[in-house]
Amino acid sequence: ISPQGMEIPYILLIYEAEEFCNLVLNESLMDHVSLVRRHYPSHTICYLTNRLMAHISKKEKERYKNPANNSGWRRPPVEEVLAKLTTHFFRVHSRQCIDEAEVAEHVVGLTSSLASCQFRKKLTRLSVNANGSLISKDSVDKNLIKKSPWLKALVSIPKVQPRYAIAIWKKYPTMKALLSIYMDPSKSVHEKEFLLKDLTVDGLLGDNRKLGEVCSKRVYRILIAQSGSIKTDDIEDGADFFRCQSN
Repeated sequence: ISPQGMEIPYILLIYEAEEFCNLVLNESLMDHVSLVRRHYPSHTICYLTNRLMAHISKKEKERYKNPANNSGWRRPPVEEVLAKLTTHFFRVHSRQCIDEAEVAEHVVGLTSSLASCQFRKKLTRLSVNANGSLISKDSVDKNLIKKSPWLKALVSIPKVQPRYAIAIWKKYPTMKALLSIYMDPSKSVHEKEFLLKDLTVDGLLGDNRKLGEVCSKRVYRILIAQSGSIKTDDIEDGADFFRCQSN
């Protein structure tokens, strides 16, 4: 509970390796997840384990070296069970830590993130964080891109660097300007795919280069794609085009 009385819908369950292995071997973990879910139906649940794989490896080595003194121990199917947490339940996942230090680091980081996210401005799909992966902090075009929804859309396309987006923006200052050509029935698909290839890109060392055929084709296929469920790499390979043709 936060100082303002706001409940954070997240539950972290921490288990030592042997305790978690016993849950798996007794086939009671799934029942435990269901029980927690019934009490907290809208919460995200995380099962964190400490030294799990090291514990299993140690037990297996002991059984191999002293088969007569293994006390009937058998390897729990932890990989299968951990996978089921994700596939059989909604908003349930796991985290494995190698030692107590990593457990502490994870708990501190998680607590800090959950506390701050309550007051963080929500991002849209085309939002660009100046400190994020799309634009580096020292990018000279950072402020320009942050002010332009069209530039944000361009840099959100995988592998389209900010300087490539700027080159496209200089020639086509709005999305409508570019889409009007992409939607022109008098032009062939080949012409549209390579429409941007000769645009001049400002080089990092002051030299100029062309945008190139690969980037030009990528921008065209992503912007024209009709299925939002197809991966961008597949769209680049023409999956969306062939899907539309088959329909």
